Amino acid sequence: MRVEFLSPAAQEFLATVDFYEARAPGLGRDFILDVEGCLELISAFPNLGTPGPAGTRRIHLQRFPYSLAYRLEERLLRVIAVEHQRRSPGYWLGRL
Repeated sequence: MRVEFLSPAAQEFLATVDFYEARAPGLGRDFILDVEGCLELISAFPNLGTPGPAGTRRIHLQRFPYSLAYRLEERLLRVIAVEHQRRSPGYWLGRL
């Protein structure tokens, strides 16, 4: 399954990688690996995430307090947001 990040989601992802890397060398890489692991899991089991509004789903990362909000489209997994689990839930709904 092909994965595509909306531009704001890609920016969130990169900003979070930078944030963690600045805190401790290698932590940004660990965040990347956590996101990649979730994307592989979703690709294998697309309906795994918790259902949300407008056909979206959310899955929590294993190690970090972030979730991926995504929507399945024909052979495409579109990441809508890389959201912190404790900050402004649902802020990304305007992206739909």
